[in-house]
Amino acid sequence: MATFHHPAKIFLHFARKPLSRNVLSESQRRLLSFTYPRFNNCHIGDNKNNKKLKNVFQANSNRTVRKQKTKEDLARERFEEQLKSPNRFVRWGAIARSEKFSKGMTKYMIGAYVIFLIYGLFFTKKLFAKDKELERLMKKQEEGKANEYEMLRVKELRGKLRRRDELKLEEYKKMKEEGIENFDNIHVQNFDQNKLNEQILPARDTTNFYQGKASEYDKAINMEEKVILLGKRRKWLMKHCHGDVLEVSCGTGRNIKYLDMSRINSITFLDSSENMMEITHKKFREKFPKYKKAAFVVGKAEKLVDLAEKGKPSQEKDKKNNKIKYDTIVEAFGLCSHEDPVRALNNFGKLLKPDGRIILLEHGRGQYDFVNKMLDNRAEKRLNTWGCRWNLDLGEVLDDSDLEVVEENRTHLGTTWCIVAKRKGDAKKKGELGFVEKYLQSSIRKRMESFEKSNRPESEESLEPVSPTNKS
Repeated sequence: MATFHHPAKIFLHFARKPLSRNVLSESQRRLLSFTYPRFNNCHIGDNKNNKKLKNVFQANSNRTVRKQKTKEDLARERFEEQLKSPNRFVRWGAIARSEKFSKGMTKYMIGAYVIFLIYGLFFTKKLFAKDKELERLMKKQEEGKANEYEMLRVKELRGKLRRRDELKLEEYKKMKEEGIENFDNIHVQNFDQNKLNEQILPARDTTNFYQGKASEYDKAINMEEKVILLGKRRKWLMKHCHGDVLEVSCGTGRNIKYLDMSRINSITFLDSSENMMEITHKKFREKFPKYKKAAFVVGKAEKLVDLAEKGKPSQEKDKKNNKIKYDTIVEAFGLCSHEDPVRALNNFGKLLKPDGRIILLEHGRGQYDFVNKMLDNRAEKRLNTWGCRWNLDLGEVLDDSDLEVVEENRTHLGTTWCIVAKRKGDAKKKGELGFVEKYLQSSIRKRMESFEKSNRPESEESLEPVSPTNKS
């Protein structure tokens, strides 16, 4: 039996043997190189040593080495499992995270952005054209040269058309289709809903009605107001109160609990019912017992100016020949009970300071025909129960007055009107400007005008007047 003392001799010994199961594998060769020093002084041919080597080789040849998975491999496996998940939402979430979906969405986003840019261009051009038309018609209206159609067109461009205006505008459009273009001396029939609708009952004096209703009014109306969450609207009404305040048709003082007296300099309550005014006075004194600048006046809104003249001190009359003025005039559900609601609104405007506001919370005709039919059918019952005409077209009443609507919001299918109004000619406050009016309108006008100027033909530019020069 040969004895090997060097690794080269071991390799040469096994290289001469034919290929068989005894040929050392690569792993066995590596192992042998590590185990050689241990068996350096042993005979490989010995049975005892052969068994030791065989055991070492077998133990290491059966061992499987597993490669550790990276985070990417684990994420890929989890993603594939989610794609095969029985839960559709899990599958959709996996699809949404896939690379294919991301590439497709990128294309769609680019396409949507292009469409948005094109739409934005047409929108700005259309808005600019409307703005230019409105400016031209407003100038004509200020000069007193605008005809009825042009005045209706102004309201349409402002988005303030009432039902009667829509009916009139339809008549003018029919005439346009027939070939008529000039409407200077043409006037279309008035379609006043408050006059033509027979189910809108005529106005009446409700003073005696509310005199008898005063004691049971709060208890009777509580449930109805809770159902339609009217407390939120009353809170909106009274949060506008500041400075010198006048509340018209105060009733039993249902708005007193929403007052913030820290913003109020003085407050005056007005109602035609003496019994209701007594309840208002009691509520106010219970909530604000130490407040002194409060007045309680029994009278009608139609005679408000005369009442203001009577309540003014004689010394102040001599100093200034004007009436008592208010920063805020509020009214809740009073227009429907006035004998002459237009005159009442005009009186509000006469007693308003230049920067003052009139805040109205009213009910009237809604925005849908089926709602208005319900109001009309129950109009008489409502008048007998609560003393109000709840199917009035308040838009017509506001337009017929000397006031200008600054803000108009409608809830409860359009039957509850939340109005902020001012005197005509007074400037709007910063917070009353809309988004388009505040940010877009002026910038669009400047850009479009500069665009038109840059694209103006040279022939037009040459027609502009040139200052003369002196020749020496």
